[in-house]
Amino acid sequence: MNALMMNRIVSIAAMLLIALPVGIACIVLGFGMGDTPCILCWQERTAMVLTALVAVFIMRYGLKPKYIGALLFTAIYGLWAGYRHSSPHILRDIGQGFGPAILGIHTYVWVMVVFAVVLLFAALMLVMQGDKLVEQDKDTKWSLLNKTTINVFLVVIAFNIVQAFTQTGPFPFIGQSDPVRMSFDPDKIIWSTGNWPTLSKLSARGSYSIEKPDFSQTEVNQATMLAAKNQLALASSVTLPAAIEGVVSGISYNPNSKMYAAVTTDNWVYFIDQSLTNVLAQVRIDAAFSVEISNLADVVFDGDNSVFVTADHKSFARVAYDPQAKIADYYANFMAGTDGVKELKRSRITTARARYNYIASAAWDPIKQEYLMVTLPDAKQPNFVLVRVSGEDYQLNSEAKIKLATQALPMVTAMVVDGDKAYLLSNSAKQVLVMDLATNQVEYSLDISDVVNPQAMTLVSGQLAIVDAQAANNQVKMFSL
Repeated sequence: MNALMMNRIVSIAAMLLIALPVGIACIVLGFGMGDTPCILCWQERTAMVLTALVAVFIMRYGLKPKYIGALLFTAIYGLWAGYRHSSPHILRDIGQGFGPAILGIHTYVWVMVVFAVVLLFAALMLVMQGDKLVEQDKDTKWSLLNKTTINVFLVVIAFNIVQAFTQTGPFPFIGQSDPVRMSFDPDKIIWSTGNWPTLSKLSARGSYSIEKPDFSQTEVNQATMLAAKNQLALASSVTLPAAIEGVVSGISYNPNSKMYAAVTTDNWVYFIDQSLTNVLAQVRIDAAFSVEISNLADVVFDGDNSVFVTADHKSFARVAYDPQAKIADYYANFMAGTDGVKELKRSRITTARARYNYIASAAWDPIKQEYLMVTLPDAKQPNFVLVRVSGEDYQLNSEAKIKLATQALPMVTAMVVDGDKAYLLSNSAKQVLVMDLATNQVEYSLDISDVVNPQAMTLVSGQLAIVDAQAANNQVKMFSL
């Protein structure tokens, strides 16, 4: 490629970039349709302007390494800005989004397309250079095409300056997250500083910067306590086999098969006999295979021999006790273990209200054929939500806020369904909360004693079996209701 050809191609590219995405966004959508950019839109538009400016420098001074580097910097920044803007919205229901859509696609998604094209164009230009970059010919004069590109660039920049300083305002105003319609009426213009970040809000993961639960520790919070109806009486205690590795975070009992299932934070699943002294079979879930499942939170029987095993982030596996199953046949599913366990399914639960919360509990409602979970509240996301998931297709059936009269929201680490009631194990209050499933109202609480770290619970012959979870010393304590 000679210098003249490169100059023309770069000139056209710079003109298209500034005229189409930037010009349409500002002049057509803005001045024509009243669309005001949000704070993230301004980042994306700035990245496009800078990329076009670099292209103008290449057009004027030739393809030099420093301009190539600058082009990559601005394009990568623009791609990141588009991804950051799109990530909260791109997976919404069909047709939903913010701002106007072009050809059915919202502008923040088009940003990623634009910068992907810029990077592909830059790569193609470099490939076409061969083994040496084309140097600008000193005798090359600016053509009408070059002058047109510069004029289009200046006109679009002028419109953006007017829009930015009238609708967003000068420093320190930086724009709105959900801007009002563009107007030149002073009474309708909003200049805002509300989106300046603070040190407490700075995070590379945004709303997802929530600490994972640690099931090996417990912190009592008096504010999560509910006035107790009475105290449960400790009937008996059994220490689980020493072979169980890690902290037991979930337990379940099936009266038909007379068998327990337990899970630990080390990703082990155990099937244990009725005496709680002999392990019948055990496997360690492969966390990295397919759907990532780690930090197991709870387990519940959904059949006589099958269990639903969930991680704290609502990914799950269904496994079953089967004396005929061979561990060698499940190399992709289990890291280690014994014969006697097979995997039936592996997937994840998608929620709405609970999407920014971890969970530590799971239960099975045999009447409605649903799995139930309760969210772990967090300072950033103080949600206390009951999640119901279909046992048929593992899709979300409903989400509802749990009602209770406490000063702070409790940390529920286990749940048991019994008819129209649900027993919630409050780790933070060392209580069992009794909830009406029809109204999601916590009606009363029951105090428990002699339990240091209540992490798991199941119902056995009218008694609540609560696991006092400690590594190498997991104890099941029976409380009479």
